[in-house]
Amino acid sequence: MYIRRPSLATLGFAWTLLVNSSPALPKDRLLPILPPDGAIANLSSPARNLTWGPIPLNLEVRPDVNLPAQFPEEAAFINIVHAMTEIAHGDFHGAMPALDFSTARYPEPHIRLTPPVGSSTLKREYVIWGLYGAFLHMYDAIGFHVAHYTLLLDDEEVGGIGFGNPFGDALDHRSIAARSLQDYGSAVDTGNPAFEARTLASKKFAERANTPGSDHQAAKALTDLASRLSVSFTYAGRSMDKDDMFVSILWTIALAAIHASNTRIHHIWTPSRQQNSCKFTASATVRTTPPFLQYFWVVEAVAKAADYLVERNTYRQLSFVMKVDDVVVGRSLFFYRGNGLGDDGMDG
Repeated sequence: MYIRRPSLATLGFAWTLLVNSSPALPKDRLLPILPPDGAIANLSSPARNLTWGPIPLNLEVRPDVNLPAQFPEEAAFINIVHAMTEIAHGDFHGAMPALDFSTARYPEPHIRLTPPVGSSTLKREYVIWGLYGAFLHMYDAIGFHVAHYTLLLDDEEVGGIGFGNPFGDALDHRSIAARSLQDYGSAVDTGNPAFEARTLASKKFAERANTPGSDHQAAKALTDLASRLSVSFTYAGRSMDKDDMFVSILWTIALAAIHASNTRIHHIWTPSRQQNSCKFTASATVRTTPPFLQYFWVVEAVAKAADYLVERNTYRQLSFVMKVDDVVVGRSLFFYRGNGLGDDGMDG
């Protein structure tokens, strides 16, 4: 995976996050994050010391636009966590409708997920990896700005992710490009015939996403199910790097999402390829009757852990006990363990 160095020729927005190696690009324009053989690069940013494991090698997360308006890193993180959590409970390889996300704590950045023009759905796996890649890109390259990312598979658009305000800023890259031209003097080509179609599609999908229906009924069912879970947290030792913990949480949710939500964890689950200093592990309580530890509960508990850390603004090793219907089903831990290939866990 590579990040292309900023190019003045591409609207000034630049930085393209690539999962493939793009060998056609001149080597002096590439900053390697992972060499093609998958070895770990020795880079200063802890978020960069990650192998991408199950992320499709032909998936590209391309930043189209970023604007001066900023928002706190914690706001982007929490909203991405809760978006990924909701998406993770569906079929990882299945389709999902356009959706808007924000939280009561952080109304902005509002996250809008839009299908490609001509389609009414996106694939969950592309959205999950797109959200993960967008967070890394903002952290590593541009800071936490109003922005839009296009998801491409083999150079074909498969969806879009916008970070902005609920009124539309950067939620759709065509419409915000036009506003950018007017307000910020950016050189943007708005003559593309897809301009009006994309803008109209964004409005249409946003309206559909906010209309009561089967998708909202399903979301309510998930909320009701999640209400059965209670989690108790305990700080358990040394201080941790905040960004290491953020990346570890997002990676854990993404890896858990690969499994069907109702799949039982019989013993221990540790996400594979945890390459920064913050590791996660979950262990199941031995039980012969339900409830059991399942990936659904792990994802929900990890999202609660994210809220717990940010609310307290204290980043330390964190242990937690998960109860379903007041029955202990498992225990988890975010803990420190130094960088190194030998720290890979098992994913199963």
